[in-house]
Amino acid sequence: MADIERVFDFHVHVGATSEWIPEGLHLASELSDPKTMELLSHDVDGARVAAYLKGQGVTHAIAIPPGRRAVEEQTLSYTAASDGMLLPFVQYDPRAEPGARARFEAAIAAGARGLKVHPATYQLPPNDRALYPLYEVAERLRVPVLVHVGSSVFPGAKMRFCDPLLVDEVAADFPDLLLICAHAGRGFWTSQVYSLVRMRQNVWMELSGLPPKRLPEWFPELDRVRDKVVWGTDWPSSPPPSRLIAQMAELPYEAATIEAVMWGNAARLFGLA
Repeated sequence: MADIERVFDFHVHVGATSEWIPEGLHLASELSDPKTMELLSHDVDGARVAAYLKGQGVTHAIAIPPGRRAVEEQTLSYTAASDGMLLPFVQYDPRAEPGARARFEAAIAAGARGLKVHPATYQLPPNDRALYPLYEVAERLRVPVLVHVGSSVFPGAKMRFCDPLLVDEVAADFPDLLLICAHAGRGFWTSQVYSLVRMRQNVWMELSGLPPKRLPEWFPELDRVRDKVVWGTDWPSSPPPSRLIAQMAELPYEAATIEAVMWGNAARLFGLA
């Protein structure tokens, strides 16, 4: 069993309860713990979420918007009270927001640490040229892009927009842009995502929303790519983080792999001690 001392959760959804899609709240009610549901029962601030996550064994986390609006920047204000524990990512649909490029650049200046792209929800493939100005900003300013690659149970989600080959095209067009495949191809494309991580120097994968006990089945050679893998929960639509962390510690990977996935890689990416 690995000894996990620090944990970076790369996939935490935050925001006022009124901003959540109903299906997300319903899924949280099925998977999470009573404390999470108490937090979601009213509009909360980042300090309370950060305190909960710390109590669950999480050291730092990426804060991702919960909604589907054309501009999702509320993570900037939401995380301000977290004392640096929550790192905000922002999200845009540039087809509906012509000023998305300028807004993204301003958001980075205001503290955003990355961009989230959700092809299934927006029905916007990651290689759509409408997103390319945002990628240009991210590449130039050296911030990562987290792309949902894998299944989604929410109404209206269309899987064909999440094919990892679409991410591969972006990786080829922006060789200095770090692209992280959220959910690691969950459901359809785990082997394809693993192959991309092996092949493309600028593609990583993220393990949120995947039962830890299934990881050795899906990624038996994870040790070979351990420097390009990060871990996340998909909280609050997940079991309690402490339970998932304990399960990760029991996996039959090398201790160096568990440390890199659970903390080291993300800490290196964001310059954390």
